[in-house]
Amino acid sequence: MPLPAAVCFLLGPLLGPLLGVLVDRSVERETPEPFLRCPQCSQRLPVPFPVPIVSWFARCPDGHRSWRYPVTDLGAGVLFAIAGWTFGWSWQLLPYLIFFAMLAVMSVVDIEHKLLLDIFTFPTLFFGLFVVLALSGPNDFEVGIAPALWAGGLYFVFFFLANRIYPPGMGLGDVKLAPSLGLFLGWLADDSFRGVQITMTAILVALLSGAVIGMIAQRSRKAEVPFGPFMVLGAVVMIAITNPAGV
Repeated sequence: MPLPAAVCFLLGPLLGPLLGVLVDRSVERETPEPFLRCPQCSQRLPVPFPVPIVSWFARCPDGHRSWRYPVTDLGAGVLFAIAGWTFGWSWQLLPYLIFFAMLAVMSVVDIEHKLLLDIFTFPTLFFGLFVVLALSGPNDFEVGIAPALWAGGLYFVFFFLANRIYPPGMGLGDVKLAPSLGLFLGWLADDSFRGVQITMTAILVALLSGAVIGMIAQRSRKAEVPFGPFMVLGAVVMIAITNPAGV
């Protein structure tokens, strides 16, 4: 559905300043304020907060320029476009836009700081439970409740065991993110078996993509690669190619 995808893509840069503030203030547990800061020196950027895209070219007083804000804006735009293409102008679009916005914020924080914070993972999980349990029945989408719970549980168990077996390779933040991804994946399935199938495929995509990028980073002697963005990638790919019931 090209039109919903195009419109949703534009929401990324429009909401980008707000998402950028969440990224900037979350790690230090600071109160959000209506301005953007330089990630390197924390000085205020000379950018009017509500104006999108301008932050891409802004420099702080010390001359630093950051990749954080363009990546946040464009990442959110791509995720929103996927949601628009997948769900069109259906009622399912709104919860997935909110979900994808949180995934964009968590991915940027994880890339920059190697952290998946409780202030994002737990609200995302509670939001997923609310969407699955409270919005399913009234919208004739109750068939997705059992697959969502099975998928969320499977995601959690898989990454929890991975953390127990090899903690350096799988952080607790990844474990806390996992059930949210499963809920929003399984919710699209026609039955529990299909939900498990989609979930395992998403996990496989995450593991394969993470392994490839990890080997490339190891050969180039770059810093450790966080796994959260690959978990997001696997889930989003499967959401994009899964035909939602009722859409």
